[in-house]
Amino acid sequence: MPKIKLAKVLFLISPTILALALVSAHWISKKERSSEAEREAPIHKTFAIEVDDGLTTLTVDEAAQAHSGIQTAALAAAQATDGPVLYGTVIDLQPLFDLATRYAAGAADLRAAQAELAQREAELKRVQALYDDKQNVSRKALDAAHADAEASKAKASAAQIAVTAVGTALRQQFGPRVAAWAMAPASLELTTLTNRTAVLVRVVLSSPKDVAPQRLTLSVDMSAPVEARLISTSPQTDPAMQGQAWLYRADAPLAVGARLAGRSGAQQRSGVRIPSEAVVWYGGQPWAYVRKSAKEFERRPIVQATPSSGSLVALKGFDAGEAVVVQGAQLLLSEESRALLSSD
Repeated sequence: MPKIKLAKVLFLISPTILALALVSAHWISKKERSSEAEREAPIHKTFAIEVDDGLTTLTVDEAAQAHSGIQTAALAAAQATDGPVLYGTVIDLQPLFDLATRYAAGAADLRAAQAELAQREAELKRVQALYDDKQNVSRKALDAAHADAEASKAKASAAQIAVTAVGTALRQQFGPRVAAWAMAPASLELTTLTNRTAVLVRVVLSSPKDVAPQRLTLSVDMSAPVEARLISTSPQTDPAMQGQAWLYRADAPLAVGARLAGRSGAQQRSGVRIPSEAVVWYGGQPWAYVRKSAKEFERRPIVQATPSSGSLVALKGFDAGEAVVVQGAQLLLSEESRALLSSD
């Protein structure tokens, strides 16, 4: 009997226990969702935007900055070359290698044809002497020797024409100096290009009156700069850039088609070094966020800047000691773009 009463009591209170369990689970789940939403909440809830004279100022409270991991660093003074901007492109050298191979094969054919011609001419001279000496050989043998010599001469002439054509193509596409590298039997310069320890860069000067410097410092985006040495004028220009083109050699394994930039001239000007972490791209132009106050950040364009050691040296628009955002700059740009879209 007591066992029956206990089972009955459990049966009566089980719905209450189940209800309490459901309520508890719902409360815990709701609390977890609330905490997760709080963690993932975008900073635009504590975000304001103002545009004045073409410059955008963002206001973000300090709690949101800490939550988003926004960090700044002071700009340091630096020196940069102030001269005309130069743009270059790493050119594809496969046509050069193909022509060099054709030239080597053609030169080998030419040497073989010339050797054969020398042999045929010597044989003709011997047969001619025998014929002149009381016709010790027949006229038919003399005619055959003449025919063999003429055939060898034509073969050597055709081989010479083929080699000359390849040499002309080399000079037309790469200039006389690079063509000489390709036509040399054991050119160290061509070997470095083949092994990709060096590349050729076509550099375009903005004005045809500009004198090409013997040495240039060029950078790909904001990577470490490389030194390039002048080779010659370029017979071909870059269709994307107007101006006089020159060929430079850079001792670095740069990718084909990579765009490089630098400046010519020796005049040095004072500027500030903007680290790559601070740079964001908007509208095809680099920008950086400068801290104006504890809560305000101003987005400024980076103009008249020179790539240097993985950063940009700006000659104007920034002052040494100003703090720029080095962590969270892309987040600020995303929130700014979101705010502009929501206001439209």
